[in-house]
Amino acid sequence: MPPASGLVRIGAGQRARVAALLARAFQDDPLTAAALPDAALRARDLPGLIGLNVRYAVRYGEAYATPGMEGAALWLPPGRTRVSTVGMLRVGALAAPLRVSWATLRRLAALEAQTDRLHRHHAPMPHWYLSQIGVEPALWGRGFAGRLLAPMLARMDAERMPCYLETARERNVTLYQRFGFTLAAERALSGGPRVWAMLRLPSI
Repeated sequence: MPPASGLVRIGAGQRARVAALLARAFQDDPLTAAALPDAALRARDLPGLIGLNVRYAVRYGEAYATPGMEGAALWLPPGRTRVSTVGMLRVGALAAPLRVSWATLRRLAALEAQTDRLHRHHAPMPHWYLSQIGVEPALWGRGFAGRLLAPMLARMDAERMPCYLETARERNVTLYQRFGFTLAAERALSGGPRVWAMLRLPSI
């Protein structure tokens, strides 16, 4: 399929910049704060951890940014929405224990197992997965999230494909609802925050 109109498709040369951008966007996210409680360590370690997600999306899915790099979104396509261990190893996950503590990795694994169960339960059908979307914190509220979402959601309508996401920020629920997502579940994670699972069916 053609790339999302009006957006820049991320390649290998932009991965580090996108990882740094998303790390700033998720520095105070409740889910990342639960995995990395110390704010200073979170600022240090998050770019490397999110960099794995970026490399995974570039290799196995699609990653887009606004032309000015104000925000970026990582998408996994139908058939590849479950992040595989082999895939993560191929994009560098084996080196993660060298960068962060085992305690952090254990917390991440426990939280991801719970969100993965939500994902499998509420989106068992072929679908697109919005694995991560973020905007520079200083630019929140200026429409950049919508610019990232609209072209891809229009493409999913054309493909007749649903889309699934999770968020740990309650204020995002209203934003996603404006783009056609409905609330599939609201859960308090063990050892973590409350999360909202959301599903969007294609428009007729």
